Amino acid sequence: MAALAGCAGKEANSGDNGGGGGGGDSGMQVHDATFVNAYTGNPVDLHFNSQATQNYSWTAGRCVFAPFLKYSFNEKKFILGALKDLQIEDKEVTLTFRDDLKWSNGDDWTTDDFEVQIKLAKKTEQSIWGYLDDYEIVDKSTARLILSGPTNPQIVKFELTNFFVDTKAETHSQWLDKPAEEFLQWAWEDPVSSAMMKFVNKDQQAFEFERNPEFYKADNVNFSTYLLESFSGNNPQHQALVAGDKVDGATSLFTPPTIAERFPDHIVEINIPAKWGYGVVFNHSDSDFGKRAVRQAVAHVINRQALVKNAGPETKFVTPAPCGIAPKDQERWLGDWFGDFETYGAKTSQTDKATKLLEGAGYSRQGGKWKDENGNTLGGDYYTPAGWTDWTTMTQTVVDQLNNFGFDFSISTKPTNDWFNQFSNSNFKMGAMYWLPGGSRSTFPYFPLYYQLWATDIGGGHGYRKKADSKQTIPGRSGGKMTLNPLKVTEKIAKQSSEEKSRPFVQKAAWHSHIELPFLGLVSKFEQSWVTDDEWTIAEEGSPNRRVKWPPFWWLHEGELQYNA
Repeated sequence: MAALAGCAGKEANSGDNGGGGGGGDSGMQVHDATFVNAYTGNPVDLHFNSQATQNYSWTAGRCVFAPFLKYSFNEKKFILGALKDLQIEDKEVTLTFRDDLKWSNGDDWTTDDFEVQIKLAKKTEQSIWGYLDDYEIVDKSTARLILSGPTNPQIVKFELTNFFVDTKAETHSQWLDKPAEEFLQWAWEDPVSSAMMKFVNKDQQAFEFERNPEFYKADNVNFSTYLLESFSGNNPQHQALVAGDKVDGATSLFTPPTIAERFPDHIVEINIPAKWGYGVVFNHSDSDFGKRAVRQAVAHVINRQALVKNAGPETKFVTPAPCGIAPKDQERWLGDWFGDFETYGAKTSQTDKATKLLEGAGYSRQGGKWKDENGNTLGGDYYTPAGWTDWTTMTQTVVDQLNNFGFDFSISTKPTNDWFNQFSNSNFKMGAMYWLPGGSRSTFPYFPLYYQLWATDIGGGHGYRKKADSKQTIPGRSGGKMTLNPLKVTEKIAKQSSEEKSRPFVQKAAWHSHIELPFLGLVSKFEQSWVTDDEWTIAEEGSPNRRVKWPPFWWLHEGELQYNA
């Protein structure tokens, strides 16, 4: 906020913040003001290597890296960012980038940078290569992706919403000839920017950025400084918003109505479909939770509606059938298969079914606790992230339900980075983890179904990757058997030219997911993003940018978040 800059109301000429006048900067007046965006995390532990997702700061990345394109939930359409044009015809995807795309150090961006980016995406098995055969560099601003077969254009676009101008050839090419594991451990600490702000500093309190005059829409940014201020959790962010003059926004912050009612009138709530939510991740290499029967028993015990009731019925809702597809998309995609899916009891705890499954797997209940044949109790540490207040509530509900049934879990609350490490290192039995990758792309089932098999955000730490790429035989829809390679079936979703042609593969992959439960999807939600409109402009209700992820970044990109005091 302006006051935190120490000089509210003062103005500086364009170019005073380093390097002058590139990327569309036309000598506009730049206010010496600061936008303060609240988030949870310690900047010291985070970095800017977007492919090393474990400790990548996606919020900081959105300040400095321009998106290829975005998706508007308001208008259900795609909006171009760093791309000037996108054409998808037959097996070719032609990407034409803006002519004025530059790096913050003054270097021109070229397709040399993109070539390194797409090569590294292949090295690290990014999902886009699940349906690419090759690529071609046409000229300095044009590249062509060669599809491996017919592909639904929507899935290509959704995939590209996950791409940012975040790879610089001279910086990243060092990793082309090194093992993927080394690249994924690299913490990029001093990024060169392609977007609205450029990196200045980070410490335990905040990421600090300043206006990037080389940005292709630099005229949209009329203030000097942007802070991502670190908070220890949701409650301190709530307190800052209640105070009314401590922060200017919070990208994603669950807020119960009783707290939101205390916010000043100038704090505006933006609801966006999350396609993300609370679930359970299992360690499939574990001797207990690697068993399908145990995972299914867990699913039967948990009353999902109780989680919603306890943690926020205004913004949360249950998944009808845990099957790897976002809740509000299931009926449309599953069609006449939908009624055959096991719900595992969305609004009840089905302990009789859970008992039958555990007993069939060789467990017995002794002294009120489920034990294996050696007398070991069924349970362990249940990991959950610190500071995520709604998740804390749902974790307590889940563990209470499981322990009342006879499991033996203890809640282990970890700082966000340590929580990710626990799963990435496969050092767990089960715990709280988001079961959808989130964002607009999760409206297309390929992405969440692939995520559940591959667990990309925890580096495959759930141990299902080898199983996913092997032949499996599971109970079939009509009482018989279904044999499939789940990864190959999922990849075929992306390779169909239309939604109708994709549907049979979606149905089979979802059927496998609801039987095998690579993850257990419990709840999804609407995102709550918060911005202030006393000193800052905001996107109007009818703007196509209103419900684009995320307002504190995309509105800035489009000139709808400006200093206005």
